[in-house]
Amino acid sequence: MDRSNFNAIRQKFVMTKSSLMRILSTSIATLSLFLSLGCTQQWDPDTQFQNQIQTLKLEGERFKQVRGQEATQNLNTLKSELLLGVIRRMTVRDLDLLMGYKYVLLAQASQQGELWERRQYFWQDIVEGKWGKGSMEYEMCEKESVLMTVSVNSKEVIGIEY
Repeated sequence: MDRSNFNAIRQKFVMTKSSLMRILSTSIATLSLFLSLGCTQQWDPDTQFQNQIQTLKLEGERFKQVRGQEATQNLNTLKSELLLGVIRRMTVRDLDLLMGYKYVLLAQASQQGELWERRQYFWQDIVEGKWGKGSMEYEMCEKESVLMTVSVNSKEVIGIEY
């Protein structure tokens, strides 16, 4: 490669100080323009606070709506499991595990060594036993609603009334 070709290639790829300064000044001017256009609005802490409060309110409302739908689904699922799960000849122990131990004793008699009971299960008591009084499910369930009345002897379920 001869020296004239080398100098020609070098001139194309090597910038002179003046061209470098021109590019640098153009870049600074462009950057200044973008910064001045982007920063025309001043920061207002009150506006930011109001925007954050509004965002939190919307998120809270969305959470309540989703949680309400989940609670309704949970209540429907539990009710169907209980209505289908309590059957005649089911042991009293299995009944207690399924329904819980909170019920109203309507009648009790002892006959021939067996204890006979008539129990009334309230929906709110079952929901409270499953999720607690502070739950959305408890807030949404029907209060003072009898889910079922069950007759049992010492061993098993004898009758069910819905």
